[in-house]
Amino acid sequence: MARIGILGGSFHPIHNGHLLLGEYCLSSDMVDEIWYMPTGISYFKKGEPMLSGEERLHMVELAIASDPRMKALDLEVKRGGNSYTYETLEKLRTLYPEHDFYFIVGADCLFTIETWKEAQRIFDAAVLLAAGRNRISKCDLEAKANELKNRFHARIQFIEFPESPLSSTMIREKIANGEDVSEDVPPAVLEEIQRKHYFLK
Repeated sequence: MARIGILGGSFHPIHNGHLLLGEYCLSSDMVDEIWYMPTGISYFKKGEPMLSGEERLHMVELAIASDPRMKALDLEVKRGGNSYTYETLEKLRTLYPEHDFYFIVGADCLFTIETWKEAQRIFDAAVLLAAGRNRISKCDLEAKANELKNRFHARIQFIEFPESPLSSTMIREKIANGEDVSEDVPPAVLEEIQRKHYFLK
């Protein structure tokens, strides 16, 4: 039974921070594979339209093409419309009953996840891997994790991975301003961005 790490997000675009987090989880033997799952819903951020799910999925595929332990998942892109985390995780368990799923989140999500729709079903469906704990005190994080374990029987593990300074928003802004992002995204993704003239004003 393989341990599958699920890393979701808009990936608008995917960047090296996303890849380093996945590689860390793999090299630390926390999971056997990382499945990157772009969100499918298009929405506006500060008036800027998001690229289609298919376009963002394709950039993920380009970014991970050289690593067989990584996979691009089109589940939410194909589904369309709004989707909830519990629905996605339960669907994965139905489609791949032979796997165990580990849902990768930012450590700060521990303080809000109980308000997510059907939180109990999220905890039932997957182990939580909480990353980026350097912004929050270890004492506060462990206290919150224990609270969630007691209330929801949550399974929570911490990822000792420093939070990346990169963000997709920052990269889009740099591209729009004509700045170099060759250190921020994989070469194949940069080539696709340039070829398609993504994120230009």
